[in-house]
Amino acid sequence: MSTIALNPKPTLALILKQWVIRHPFLAYFGIAFGGTWLLDLPLILGQDGLGLVPYHMPLVLYAVIFLSGSYAGPTLAALLVTATLEGKTGVRHFWRRYGQWRVGLRWYLIILVGYPLFFLGLVSLGLGYVPIQSLLQHWSSLFTLYLPALLIFPAIINWGEEAGWRGFAQTRMQPVYGVLWTSLLVGFLHGVWHLPAFLLVEGPAAMGPLQPWIFLRNTVDIMLITVVWTWIFNNTQRSILVASLSHATWNAAQGWIGALVPVMPKQIGVLSIDNAALLIFLLAALVVIIVTKGQLGYQSSESQARKRTTE
Repeated sequence: MSTIALNPKPTLALILKQWVIRHPFLAYFGIAFGGTWLLDLPLILGQDGLGLVPYHMPLVLYAVIFLSGSYAGPTLAALLVTATLEGKTGVRHFWRRYGQWRVGLRWYLIILVGYPLFFLGLVSLGLGYVPIQSLLQHWSSLFTLYLPALLIFPAIINWGEEAGWRGFAQTRMQPVYGVLWTSLLVGFLHGVWHLPAFLLVEGPAAMGPLQPWIFLRNTVDIMLITVVWTWIFNNTQRSILVASLSHATWNAAQGWIGALVPVMPKQIGVLSIDNAALLIFLLAALVVIIVTKGQLGYQSSESQARKRTTE
């Protein structure tokens, strides 16, 4: 008597899992964008944004929604796709990278000292000795403004972003597409991901009304900065902690120089301050690319393992 083998119809969960395994990067970016943009949608539709519905979001709820966007997007995407690809072991390894701090003192100095000096030098190109004089007069701002911001940005915002952009996307894509092209692509998508902020016209996160040129320039800025962040990230054992600190320090240094020099220069030579900054970001990225021969500190997992065994 013969038997007939039954092939059960695959469930939706199994179909989705197989799709994520085949297309992990599409899955990551889809969840990262979808999670953040859907969460921000009530802000965008209200009077704080496009004004399509007649309400203003209360400030506390506004802040909670916007700050949660990085966790509901990049972090959630990184965890879900990692769990699908590698299970609990992969997720545990992912969480461990949040506490990976033994990366060498020089990288902390580059981040914590180099970024403020970078912005101080940038503004000094337009104002001469004025920013340095202001720093000498208000040196305490390093402790009252700059350092407190470093405690706020990683814990509230940047950990949520960097777990995805560096912790997942840069880490997994650079062996496939090359480190430089991955950096530019991740930087571009990271820039586009900020679109909700440019649709907001009121509130602490507002960067609107949307002006396409400013949005494009901000995206290019992020692409160029990402090249430098990738170089630091790859040289610090792909630590999510250090990636978050690097991003936070960049933001904190910008805020600090803005408070130190309330009246920013409008021009640096023949260029506006924004275009001059874009050019300097480009030069910084080119220096890192040239010095590292386009590798941006990248080593394969096998090379890193061999290096650890010889240390």
